[in-house]
Amino acid sequence: MDKEVVALFDLDGTLTRRDTLPLYIRHATGATGLLCALISNLPAMTILACAGWKSVWGIDAASTKERLLKRCFAGKTPEQVAHESEQFAEKIEEVKSGAIVNVMKKHLTEGHRVAIVSASVDVWVAPWARRYGVNDVIATQLEIQGRLYTGNFAGNNCTGEEKVRRISAIFPRDKYHIVAYGNSSGDHPMLRYAHEAYMCSNETITPFR
Repeated sequence: MDKEVVALFDLDGTLTRRDTLPLYIRHATGATGLLCALISNLPAMTILACAGWKSVWGIDAASTKERLLKRCFAGKTPEQVAHESEQFAEKIEEVKSGAIVNVMKKHLTEGHRVAIVSASVDVWVAPWARRYGVNDVIATQLEIQGRLYTGNFAGNNCTGEEKVRRISAIFPRDKYHIVAYGNSSGDHPMLRYAHEAYMCSNETITPFR
């Protein structure tokens, strides 16, 4: 194969068995902080969950996610967040999907370039990715003003078509052979963009149709 192979992996539900957002909220704010975050956003989260986390009935999924993230990040320095995120890498390790992580490791062993493409926040994805020698992380980013995090997005939530917009800027389809792994509708645009695509569920992999 003449083109360099790039393997793209979603994180939540693909490389992990659980969504890392509530895990991070608990890590950063404690069990009480997680409970308060969930209760205060419960009506919106219930409706969004039923709608597959797509904005519906005037309830915006990205805005709801921002409100949750503010509890973790608002008013913190980059140094504080970096320290918390390095510690959180161990929590991700505890919920990783062994079978899918092994596929990622196989790509790395074969000399392929690997990127994690996630709607989760880059500051907690990157430290875990580096444990496996993965330096390419395409993920949601957060705003910093005056040396403090605001909890707001810097740019768009990295899901759906936004994943493809960011991927295509780094890995043009005509220059790379792209293999992608995902688990949800938010990954479908990325999977359609790839030359080879796979859905991951319960540590099993099936071709994406």
